[in-house]
Amino acid sequence: MQILIEAGNSYVKVAQLFEDGHFTLLGRYPSRKLEMVLEPLLENGVTRIVFASVGPVEIDNSIQRISQLANIPVMQVKTLKKDFGVKNAYSEYQYLGVDRWLTLVAIRQEFKAPTVIVDIGTALTFDVMTEEGKHLGGWIAPGYQLMMKSVLENTTKVFADREHSDTLTFADNTADGLKNGCRAALVGLIEYGLAQARERLKTEPKVILCGGGVRHLPQHWGKDFYHRSDLVLEGLALYAKCR
Repeated sequence: MQILIEAGNSYVKVAQLFEDGHFTLLGRYPSRKLEMVLEPLLENGVTRIVFASVGPVEIDNSIQRISQLANIPVMQVKTLKKDFGVKNAYSEYQYLGVDRWLTLVAIRQEFKAPTVIVDIGTALTFDVMTEEGKHLGGWIAPGYQLMMKSVLENTTKVFADREHSDTLTFADNTADGLKNGCRAALVGLIEYGLAQARERLKTEPKVILCGGGVRHLPQHWGKDFYHRSDLVLEGLALYAKCR
């Protein structure tokens, strides 16, 4: 059994990868609790820890230290120029976030077709990939919560008071105006990006939505898109099985 760790800035996802190739998500935990989470797991026949990190180097060092103390091999997955049929668009390939790289790798295994991947978390990332696995690049923008926070912290008379509704309409009050404005910004970016992607790809791409921020999109709007979760872990699992 191998342990997969997806490390972010504040939280980590931990999963178990079994010999049959399937993995089970154990949970999402605050980074500061990682050692407490891993300690009992490492006593159950773990053969390796495989992780990817977009968080601070302290988290990486903590994982390395925990594995060393337990005498368990560790592999940190990093972005490459080309692997698993995906060709990175970045000339300085190492600067493409490893979370985006692993998502591209995971999607490539499932869809041998032109794809657009929209991952919405703290930030929104938008990536385009051809049928041959060539990454055409993408965008990075604030996610819903980050947009909300930016406006609320830099204005004095704008506020938000509750969760948004499922509909995306013009608002007759400040709170709904801010919430729906931020949501409309997400939808507008995606639609504009899709128009450019169709032009570059010369076809209608498959659109994959992932990340916790997808819940802020109007439900009816994304009904024809593919919805996926844990794509970074899927990519990690592929590296754990094949590398």
